[in-house]
Amino acid sequence: MSLQDGLLELTLARPQALNSLNLELKERLGEVLGQVAYDEKVRAVLVMGEGRAFCAGGDLAEMDPKRSPEEARARQHKLLNAVFLPLARLAKPVVAAVHGHAHGAGLSLALACDVVVAGESAPMSFGYVHRGLTPDCGITYVLPRLVGMARAKELLFSGRRFTGAEALAMGLIAEAVPDGEVIERARARARELARGATVALALTKRMLDQSTHLGFEDVIEIEAYSQAVTRATQDHAEGIAAFAEKRTAVFTGR
Repeated sequence: MSLQDGLLELTLARPQALNSLNLELKERLGEVLGQVAYDEKVRAVLVMGEGRAFCAGGDLAEMDPKRSPEEARARQHKLLNAVFLPLARLAKPVVAAVHGHAHGAGLSLALACDVVVAGESAPMSFGYVHRGLTPDCGITYVLPRLVGMARAKELLFSGRRFTGAEALAMGLIAEAVPDGEVIERARARARELARGATVALALTKRMLDQSTHLGFEDVIEIEAYSQAVTRATQDHAEGIAAFAEKRTAVFTGR
């Protein structure tokens, strides 16, 4: 984990297990996200994986079939509320650099980010069905909204593998680049966001998230409120001044 010029780089570091989500890694992610949420020095986040994977999903070594349904549900509830919801709702833009394997909960983790940059041949899948499991980590909410219901059913029912290039064609991710350029490209996008108007970006993210389940009148009301808030920011004043002076705006996130 490193912070420079407002960009926090967060690396999943269990390369020997393809960065699969064991209890220790999930707890650490939860701790970091809790800290980042209120750290004004962090204006954007880049999530990536060490080794040849982004994240291979849940750690099969910790999946105990003898665990009671109540205990299993409690563990899953903790994961969702400590990691996935805080990541998806983080009031800062988050970029995922998927340079290698991303499967199951690992792919869900990437899709909980705002912008996903993937390698053209990066292997991806929602392979729950091959383990006799139902999908988790909110993917039954996210996936149909990204690719449509028919495609979501096809991907979840088959559990098939697909590539970053296919994911881009389906509208699942924002960008697919040559495999060796993923980290560089994702970092460039994240740095650009870290230099952006932080308050405006946070409110825009929130409005887009809410727009999927609100009516038109509700959305335009929230837009009006958000514009009122951003008009009072230093970044708005800087944006107006930069436009008048024909220069690039230097935003501070305030």
